[in-house]
Amino acid sequence: MRTLSRTTVIVRRVLDAVLIALIFVVLFGVILGKVVPLTGRQTIIIGGESMEPAIHIGSAIIVAPVTAADLQVGDVVSLRAGDENALFTHRIVEVVDRPDGRWIRTKGDANDRPDPTLVHASAVEGRVQLAIPFAGYLIALLSIPTGVLFLIGLAATLLAAVWLLESLELDSVDRARAGDVATLGPRLGEPMSARPSAGRSLAAEGGLVPLRLTIAEQIALSRSTRERRDRWQAAANERADDPSD
Repeated sequence: MRTLSRTTVIVRRVLDAVLIALIFVVLFGVILGKVVPLTGRQTIIIGGESMEPAIHIGSAIIVAPVTAADLQVGDVVSLRAGDENALFTHRIVEVVDRPDGRWIRTKGDANDRPDPTLVHASAVEGRVQLAIPFAGYLIALLSIPTGVLFLIGLAATLLAAVWLLESLELDSVDRARAGDVATLGPRLGEPMSARPSAGRSLAAEGGLVPLRLTIAEQIALSRSTRERRDRWQAAANERADDPSD
């Protein structure tokens, strides 16, 4: 029983830690997806492997606005280019200043060759300030109703499991205390109410009164007390009337 109780405590504590970690992870995802954009930055999910190993697929990057004059070789930037105006993140490998402005050439770290054309600096969305591995998966999960429901269900399941284990733990503690009282009570001076036979014998003799008495025992105790008082009073009267005293 004690081994089971210790196991219950360990499992409950592990589930507590998992539940707390889940709450913090969800809050972190909400901050990345909803709070960061309020600061003027963007949170972008990396869906390709062109920037491996610097930025892994599934990472979330925080992109801050940058002026054309601040763009330098080695900067990792997110920009829109191509006929579809697709957004991608590559590293600047060349900066070209022309009369119509600054142009840049980019390349993915994992690609063998640079991107085929120069891109005007106005196409740059911003410079990457921070890359967080795997955070993109969390943001994507929080962005769909199914993902939100999944996380809510997971949290509810963990909470129910913790509540159940805590109830089992409390029941185990109560049983252990009851067993200790039953074993050690007589040696530690347990109340007379815990020992019915002793309580009844003392009540019949007019000794200590148990903490718990039935109605019949209370009536018998009152009758016995009155009888002893009457006998004592009668004996006292006889001594008072005896002239030899």
